Amino acid sequence: MEKEILLNLINKYLSNQATAEEEELLLSYYSTLQKNELKWDELEMGDENTARVELYSKVLSEIKARESSSKKVFFMRRWFIAASVTLLLGVSASLFFYLKNDNSFLSTKNKTQPIKNTIAPGGNKALLTLANGSKIILDDAATGELAKQSGVKVAKAANGQLVYTVENTSSNSATSGPIAYNTIETPKGGQYQVDLPDGSKVWLNAGSSLKYPTNFNGNIRSVQLAGEAYFEVAKNAKKPFRVVSNNQVVEVLGTHFNISSYIDDTSVKTTLLEGSVKVLSTKSNRSKLLKPGEQSNISYLNSSLSVQEVNTEEVVAWKNGYFLFVDEDLKSIMSKFARWYNVDVEYAANVDNLRFGGMVSRSRDLAQALKIIEQTGNIKTKIEGRRVIIMP
Repeated sequence: MEKEILLNLINKYLSNQATAEEEELLLSYYSTLQKNELKWDELEMGDENTARVELYSKVLSEIKARESSSKKVFFMRRWFIAASVTLLLGVSASLFFYLKNDNSFLSTKNKTQPIKNTIAPGGNKALLTLANGSKIILDDAATGELAKQSGVKVAKAANGQLVYTVENTSSNSATSGPIAYNTIETPKGGQYQVDLPDGSKVWLNAGSSLKYPTNFNGNIRSVQLAGEAYFEVAKNAKKPFRVVSNNQVVEVLGTHFNISSYIDDTSVKTTLLEGSVKVLSTKSNRSKLLKPGEQSNISYLNSSLSVQEVNTEEVVAWKNGYFLFVDEDLKSIMSKFARWYNVDVEYAANVDNLRFGGMVSRSRDLAQALKIIEQTGNIKTKIEGRRVIIMP
């Protein structure tokens, strides 16, 4: 698509003047850019992190100007998509659309200097424990078949994900007898994708585990989650899908949602992207039906259940390969960094009132990720071994 045409399309998209066909065209182009993973041209566009942080600050200021929370979420998504497209077009497009001749935006003078003392990001790492107790380190396992269990083949695909296939549906071994359970665990600094026997897809974040049957017999498809995972559940109106996690049960028929249930957080959060889900607090016995864009919050302290609208792009950013922070407190940010980079965090300063907004690729090393936080001027960071020290 020619740059001038695309810029005009983005302009119409943000001003709500684009037709349904034009919006579909832009979203399709945005998806293409994501799939092709186009590279940042640093010589033409300057330092990537600096550009994204400064652009994000401008986007965030626009969002805060909106009064209604629902409008904020909607407007955020529009700017996020438009920003992603324009940044990949080059400096002239970005300057034209966002900064109106503010030539300081993508200045190459502010390039981040390389930092020697750093830590590599996490990757596809997981441990699979089969029903018979045998263990397979998935990051070391070769592509292909790993095991067979009761008529179900377990294989590692070329892209690294774990795939279950029911080989013979006519066999009693696949549909009867005692239920066998497997468990997949990601360490700190690890993530993994699993295709379950029913066709559902699960992305596990760092420091998480999923226990599930080798085949979904009976009237309920039930799994157990600790940590965080994004689910794309295969539709089956006759067999509900349940996710049991800390203090809650989530039930769906087939939809997309994210659950964060880390025990070191203050609550378990379920965020719905499409369809509907029922969230039940197992301690208070209260339940809520979520609509797309809503997030339930069940407190570990008193089991209270609340629902609010959220920016889903921020919630599932980890699954899409980046961190996205929208006015988030520093300790929450560092908790996410600690899991992904497998580090401990020490605070040599009072940071209780510090909040940040920004985004950074999860493929960046730790020093580069911390540089985003340091650019606010409020704190400094130091890496010692696998420890990060936050200083005033």
